[in-house]
Amino acid sequence: MIPLSQQLRNKVILITEPVVPGKTAAIGFWFSTGSRSEPDNLRGVTHFVEHMLFKGTGSRSPFDIACAFDRMGGYINAYTEREDVCLYCVVPSVHVSSALDILCDMSSDASFDGNEIARELKVIESEIISAQDDPEEAALDAVGEAVWPGQKISASISGTVRDVETLTRADLFSWYTEHFVHGELTICIAGNYDAAAVRTRIELMPLHTLPAGKRHFPNQIPAWKPGLNFITAPFRQEQFFVLFPLQYPVDEKTYYSLIVLNALTGDTMSSRLFQRLREKGGYCYSVYSFFSFYEDTGCWCAYASSAKRSSARILSDIRSELENLITGGVSEDEIDAAREHLCGEELIAAEDAEYRMKRLERNVSSGYPLRTTDETIACIRSVTEEDVIRCIRLLLVPARKSLVVYGPKLSDEERGRICALFPDQGNGGEHAESDSNTMYGTKRRKAARIQN
Repeated sequence: MIPLSQQLRNKVILITEPVVPGKTAAIGFWFSTGSRSEPDNLRGVTHFVEHMLFKGTGSRSPFDIACAFDRMGGYINAYTEREDVCLYCVVPSVHVSSALDILCDMSSDASFDGNEIARELKVIESEIISAQDDPEEAALDAVGEAVWPGQKISASISGTVRDVETLTRADLFSWYTEHFVHGELTICIAGNYDAAAVRTRIELMPLHTLPAGKRHFPNQIPAWKPGLNFITAPFRQEQFFVLFPLQYPVDEKTYYSLIVLNALTGDTMSSRLFQRLREKGGYCYSVYSFFSFYEDTGCWCAYASSAKRSSARILSDIRSELENLITGGVSEDEIDAAREHLCGEELIAAEDAEYRMKRLERNVSSGYPLRTTDETIACIRSVTEEDVIRCIRLLLVPARKSLVVYGPKLSDEERGRICALFPDQGNGGEHAESDSNTMYGTKRRKAARIQN
């Protein structure tokens, strides 16, 4: 059935996609606040509040919440991003009413008990420290700071241990009241459910501010920094990021062209980067490409990791493949293979209520029309060779490229070989050498690949 968007009496935006033959439903509450919204004296407050949603309400204990979803056979989860927080669940259709009631309760009547705050502080500190031991998590934070230095979009989502230790109950509850209870809220639900009952329950929630369609963060559009950055970190493998900023706004046609380009470049086993670096070169286990999209900025990245002895060779091959895209373009066979891959993924994912629910939110937050699975596939199939070539020319601009090498310290000879591969980075960028002894942040959802 066709997805529907409606604004309820309490200003909540409700987006629904009925899937009548299904036996499950996914419900997502999307709060328009994230780490980009935080002032410097409240770093990590959004992520802390997200944790506290699970720590009891006026009528339910933390155990009551956990036990309810366990007995349903479903699951509940949440994550904090730079621009939003998502609280969501997937349950059998017969339990939609009970699950929705709990989510509404968590969103509007969380108790913020002092003892629970003290206990959860230790959990969050452990989470922050765990992120320091995760090479990819730590690298992504370091990359964000390299390309958007000193800006809120690159700040740690969870804050530092010192940041969260300074937060008081008053800080947490005030942020919750302003940005969760009465802030901008979009609720997406996909699957088999009673639409009238869903609407009735959501309209019992407190009045929310009127969504403006696009959120605006209290700082200017992030400034991109091209250049070559060597960041020393205490891990055994070197990680390589070759990044290009996206040109905003990204309209729907451009979005589908970009994901086709991404699929043929590095997001499939038959893609250029995977075949060149792993299958033919045998240099690395992990190699792929991905997008990161934000409200007013974003980037595309080619990624690989390996032992540092292969550093120059890996970067040489990545450079070569990107240059081939720029000078030689792409073939219709490659584009057709990428389109078919994406269409197949879409058909498989359509069986997943959680995926459908998140697709609804993605389209709304991007300003795109709500699409059925068939319409989404039609959009993918409509991408032409000319569309992909246009994306290559707009995206892969050498002067805007940023390269980050993150991991064990490289010798002067190794760094020199890499610098020689990217002489253009001397204009507008710099060959920066820095240490990453302190690494913060947790994303709950790695930015390895964009969901299509």
